[in-house]
Amino acid sequence: MGSIFRQQADSKTKNQEFSQYLLVEYGNIAEAHFRTIEAISSFFRYYLIIMALPITLYSAIIGLSPQIGQFIYALAVLASIVSLIIAFVGFFVLLYIVNLRMDVILYARTVNSIRKHFYDNADLDLETKLRMRTLPQTSSQPGYFEPSYFLPVVASFSVFNTVYLILGLVLFFVPLPSISGIATLNSIMELAKDVPLWIWIVSSVFFLTHLTGYYLIAHHRELTYLKSYILGVDIDGVLNKHRQHFCNLLKVLLNKQLDPELISRIPVHEQPSLDISRNEERQIFNNPRYWTEMPCKKNAAPNIRKLRNALKLQIHIFSHRPWPSDGILRKSCTRKEWENAGILMFKSSNFTIPRLLRKLQSRDKLYNLANRAIDRLLILRMRTKYIWRLGLKPIDIITKCWLRENWIEYDKLTIERGSEDVSDPQGHFRNRFYISRKKKIRFFVEDHPEKAGKLAYICDLVFLMEHPYNKNKKLPNNVLRVRSWDEIYYNIRRLS
Repeated sequence: MGSIFRQQADSKTKNQEFSQYLLVEYGNIAEAHFRTIEAISSFFRYYLIIMALPITLYSAIIGLSPQIGQFIYALAVLASIVSLIIAFVGFFVLLYIVNLRMDVILYARTVNSIRKHFYDNADLDLETKLRMRTLPQTSSQPGYFEPSYFLPVVASFSVFNTVYLILGLVLFFVPLPSISGIATLNSIMELAKDVPLWIWIVSSVFFLTHLTGYYLIAHHRELTYLKSYILGVDIDGVLNKHRQHFCNLLKVLLNKQLDPELISRIPVHEQPSLDISRNEERQIFNNPRYWTEMPCKKNAAPNIRKLRNALKLQIHIFSHRPWPSDGILRKSCTRKEWENAGILMFKSSNFTIPRLLRKLQSRDKLYNLANRAIDRLLILRMRTKYIWRLGLKPIDIITKCWLRENWIEYDKLTIERGSEDVSDPQGHFRNRFYISRKKKIRFFVEDHPEKAGKLAYICDLVFLMEHPYNKNKKLPNNVLRVRSWDEIYYNIRRLS
């Protein structure tokens, strides 16, 4: 009974600390919200001054003295360059102001979420809460695209920038006699008739680019900013039964008996109680049978299909497979064995080319010719080391064919190169950490506890497929232990 009271007291203390944190965060975000609004207003005022100054100065000089006005026309090229610079700089200033406005909306949504937390935890009846509430409590309001509020601001920028673009193009491309005497309205109307059609088209596109840019930025903020719809998936221990298969092959090849449930550490040779040496472990991994005959985990394929097709998640698959090791590859027989394994698995797969090849079996000559051509092409690619994208390792072919054979759908497969453990972005390793950070992967399924802990600082949620070697490991709160792919699908569906 005492332990229950202590747990309740601890929970209450943590809730109070979290509420205090939210109060401080509320104040900071609200302050940042109003400061950003002030920054937008200041930028807009300065922009209007810069836009109006050249035209005002130009008109004043022409009004004071026609001779000075003629001198200005002599500098038409310089005036054209200045006008074009103002137009394009104004466009980029607009993009900056639009992003500031998006930050204002992000802050407002965050404040709404904090407000909802306190309303939900307040000891008030629903009617009182609804009567008291004036501001929204949803994180989806206000919308990033504001046609009635911020779109007129964007349109104003568009008009000013387009006017300067037209002026710059006219000064540069229209002959000087056509722009003499531009001080009157009639002369300006006459000049407009002489402007080539392509200038009007370019200017119209430039005007629409402002509006389109605003819409695209708002669309990006609404759907993809700070989030993605990508699920990262490890292969070994997540999509396959690697412990069971390792023990089965250990018995067949080395006549050693091992219970898969006793494997509490990876690599296996680092667990002395199992009496498996590093060389024995490498013999298993360097045998193509370990990879070609690997059994698939139950319900992995159908759940991935549902995640990909029903929930519209992109599936990015990762695996670090540096096999066969370089030392073994020096033996030509082992190289040949791996090459044959890759070729055989490719020909038996349900890719398009192998399926077409199997249809030619009734036509002996054509089948033999195509069969030899495929063999030579695959061997050429497997023996090509120094031409990027052309070279293909046997393990790459085996991995792709294994995924296809087990009907596992995916959008991207990454066979990791270099160190598989470094999460520092300065390393630029081609591994799951670097790509997860680059692609903003939202969910990840992992079996290794250390990698799961590192991914927890990159992804929103990491699923840790339970194994004996990852039990009793302290991990961040956004690492969720699961036993099956059914649990993964259920949790992603619930959180999406």
